Amino acid sequence: MKLIDRFLEHFSDRCQVYYPAIEKARRRHPDTFDALGETLLGWASQKLGDGWEETLSAGYMHFLMDVNRSQMEYERRGHYPNKSYDEVYKTVYDNPEFMDRYHWGVFVTTFAWEHHLEIYEFFRSAFLPKLQGKEGRLLDLGSGSGVWSLLTLQDKKGWISQGIDISRHSVGIASAMAETAKASSQVRFSVADALEHQDESLYDAGVSCFLLEHLEGPQRLFDNLARNLKPGAWAFVTAALTAAEADHIAEFKKESEILQMVERAGFRAVAMHSAAPDTHPRSQQFLPRSMAVVLQKKHNDIW
Repeated sequence: MKLIDRFLEHFSDRCQVYYPAIEKARRRHPDTFDALGETLLGWASQKLGDGWEETLSAGYMHFLMDVNRSQMEYERRGHYPNKSYDEVYKTVYDNPEFMDRYHWGVFVTTFAWEHHLEIYEFFRSAFLPKLQGKEGRLLDLGSGSGVWSLLTLQDKKGWISQGIDISRHSVGIASAMAETAKASSQVRFSVADALEHQDESLYDAGVSCFLLEHLEGPQRLFDNLARNLKPGAWAFVTAALTAAEADHIAEFKKESEILQMVERAGFRAVAMHSAAPDTHPRSQQFLPRSMAVVLQKKHNDIW
């Protein structure tokens, strides 16, 4: 039995309430769902060992319940509850048990959420073809579990990547995932601040996925990404809009807010995709959604 089928069988028994949404995502995007899910579960199952199905299922259910609670509170308040990293640290990041479940929950959404599948399909169709050199250097700011670096290197065999994350726990997971993906020689994950990190030599491409909404000053992420890239280099950046989670700080209500930051940092926005769950009630004020942009660092003020 394929890993994706083992996971779905376990999850359907464990939580029938949330299973139909995953089943629908697979039905609508069968090839992408199976290919991406099998890849990610291959890495995770080797990292976690026996009982990986339960670890991922429990983490995903915990994450979904937290997201639902957070979104309901967001609708009631009209704004995110946290405004600073210190607030989030006290309630989220300083809780190892919460963070471990949260990490694997986010990991599963990469293939289990239909609008995240759309983001991945956009990544494959609009960003990866831009990386035309047989060899190159990729910078991953806010690398988390390392998924986006590893997915890039899976497609670009001659490339290498440097992942940067402020969380030592995340760097440890990402490094272990690189080993299971047989990519340890191509990627290094380091503990550092994504807003401050700068290397001596510039990079050929960059990614930063779902970090913006966790920052007090999101403009600084685009500014530092631009500082680290060669003129003409390509970048792929994603963000969550009006999507409340326990550790979200920066609240974006319009896609244009992201594009304005992009241009201020010296990038040209080449392509954009905004994806949202099609089942979200229209009675709600806020539509939780994910946005991805393909960027090119300008040579001058115009292009």
